[in-house]
Amino acid sequence: MTYNKKQFNKGVSYYKNALKKQLGKGKVCLVQLPLGNEKAFFSLAPLSRAVHSLHADICVFVTGKEGRMLRVLHKTWQLYAKLKKGKHSRETRALEEFIKSVEKKSKSNYFSKLFKQPDLYIKADSKGFNAAGMRLEFKSGWFKKRLWRELLQTASKILKQGYGIKKSERMGVSFELIPTAKDLEMPLDDYLGSSSIAYTFALKARQLCRDVSMGAETGRKSQLQPMERISDLAATIIGCEYEKRINEPWFKAFKLLSPIIGSDKLKHSDASFGIHGQGYGGKHFFGMKIGYPTPNKKSRWQSPGTMLLKPWWMEQTKQDNRPALKRYAITDTLPLPNYVRTCNIDYFALRKRDDRIRNEIKKCITLFALGKKMPQGQTNLCIDTRHLHSGKGPILASDIEVNPSTPNEAASVFKLKAAGRYGNFPGGEVFFTPYKMDGTFLGDVVISIDKSYVIPQGQPMLVSVKAGHYKLVRASKKIRNAFNKRKRDSWKMIGIFEKNKSMPKRLIKSLRKNFDRVGEFAVNTNPKARLSRYLIETEKLAGMMHIALGSGYEPGRETMYHCDIVINVPRQKIGLWGVDNKGKQHWIIRKGRFVV
Repeated sequence: MTYNKKQFNKGVSYYKNALKKQLGKGKVCLVQLPLGNEKAFFSLAPLSRAVHSLHADICVFVTGKEGRMLRVLHKTWQLYAKLKKGKHSRETRALEEFIKSVEKKSKSNYFSKLFKQPDLYIKADSKGFNAAGMRLEFKSGWFKKRLWRELLQTASKILKQGYGIKKSERMGVSFELIPTAKDLEMPLDDYLGSSSIAYTFALKARQLCRDVSMGAETGRKSQLQPMERISDLAATIIGCEYEKRINEPWFKAFKLLSPIIGSDKLKHSDASFGIHGQGYGGKHFFGMKIGYPTPNKKSRWQSPGTMLLKPWWMEQTKQDNRPALKRYAITDTLPLPNYVRTCNIDYFALRKRDDRIRNEIKKCITLFALGKKMPQGQTNLCIDTRHLHSGKGPILASDIEVNPSTPNEAASVFKLKAAGRYGNFPGGEVFFTPYKMDGTFLGDVVISIDKSYVIPQGQPMLVSVKAGHYKLVRASKKIRNAFNKRKRDSWKMIGIFEKNKSMPKRLIKSLRKNFDRVGEFAVNTNPKARLSRYLIETEKLAGMMHIALGSGYEPGRETMYHCDIVINVPRQKIGLWGVDNKGKQHWIIRKGRFVV
């Protein structure tokens, strides 16, 4: 244990005993603190575990200079309280009309429950937490500044090279809270360390841009579970504010409500950085039941986040001519040394390395990947790349794609003027969406499902592919069960969208059509990545490859899940080469080693 586990557990017990009368199952706790309060921030780790141990939810706002969203939520809660007390005014009527219009459309009274005030409001000052009149001490004794200078340097490199952040921009940072010991499937150290990643990132961003805010909320074990309700309400307000000029009853009602609660003054983050551990955010009620229409009404978004980002691979982006309002990148709850090693690199040099591989693939009409015969099977693939060769599909790179100074190649290929930018840190891969792929492959390192799962030695995943459609032939019981559950939940999600008509039939059909397809083929290129249990690092490890099952990165290739599987190229002695239209071979990897 890198951090002081004894102090951490003492903090958990302290907060749990203090809050057990106020919190319980179904209740939610709101925590507010200023960005500069270091002790308050690192007290969130034991505090969040305590709240989760009481079977309650927690939503955290770490405010910078502005903090507008929290003011809007407070006004909304106060207005709803007046409405419930029977106080009639122009303001309460506006809120009532909005809620009624949504509940009539959704045929559910669940929506009004989102407007209930938090069951407990905890606010930090310089001396401690104030919780409904109680004074709670900060419990940050578990924390110590490990690799602090290196973390700040890494954040600087990501922000300056990866994001190309500007002084006039706003930055948002989301981070992970601590689940209960029972629900924690990744090392506790990873979660505690990720607090340092998030905080140093925010501190460095505060020096480089206009304003920074941070946030976190209780996650969910299944994508079918409802979101934590404060976050769900905040998402609804953001989405409806953006859509308030759309001619539909709920948006027309929200347009009247907007100046009353102050959402017309909200300012979106221009760039966001998210840390993702295990689990899901959960179902966004408004998105699932109604959706956010594109201006031409030909499609609908299911979340404000994707609507503001406008990813190039989503069908909705083709129908929405409004510009993307943010760019977004994620990392995982990586151990601090892994994060620093893989992310504190020269991203422009990485782009040059990626470009050399991309240029070789662009010459080819067919790619081949062939490994030695293993006891459990063989990687032996043939991939038709004529759509890439002819420029009908992009060969992309994960390096500086969220930096606006870099051409948005996917947007250019698909003629999507409004498409936004999305990426990973650590970066380091060359990838594309395959159309026709045939053969088999052995996944023998890591797979991402609801978190990263290490593929057991001696039990690799054997996947067969025919015309781009896959079949899972063999896998360990644990991985097969988790993967099948993800697919079942994803199929149910599609059914919910269809039932609620919150997504057009054409898009529903496309999600089903792509459900059993291979969505991505990638060559890993980060020279500082190492073998680890973390997918986001191992899928970048130079000299390896990964293949994703499910959603692809082109319009018309999306579905409701995307599971990456890493292939150990050196172990399998894989060769990767292509053939151009004149029959000439172009080698990328030979006998498990880069030759480009």
